[in-house]
Amino acid sequence: MEIEIKKHTDKELVIQISGETHTLGNLIAKEAMNHPHVVFASYRVPHPLINKIELTIVVDDSYDVDKAFIEIIENIRDYLKDFKRLVEEKL
Repeated sequence: MEIEIKKHTDKELVIQISGETHTLGNLIAKEAMNHPHVVFASYRVPHPLINKIELTIVVDDSYDVDKAFIEIIENIRDYLKDFKRLVEEKL
């Protein structure tokens, strides 16, 4: 996995993630839309034959996009930890 920052302002972050497809893009974009300060989040696959996604997150004027992105990733991590624990309890 490689990450390249394509655009970075106080309110917008566009990153390209190589080696990933819809699975990670959809997960991050959907979790981003649950964040109270995110006004837009999406991902796209620039070309169907290349494992690469481009993720865009835009926040409102009262929040920092870097802070929001870190919170989004932490929320996903915490959710997956809880899911792993539940699976281990059942197996």
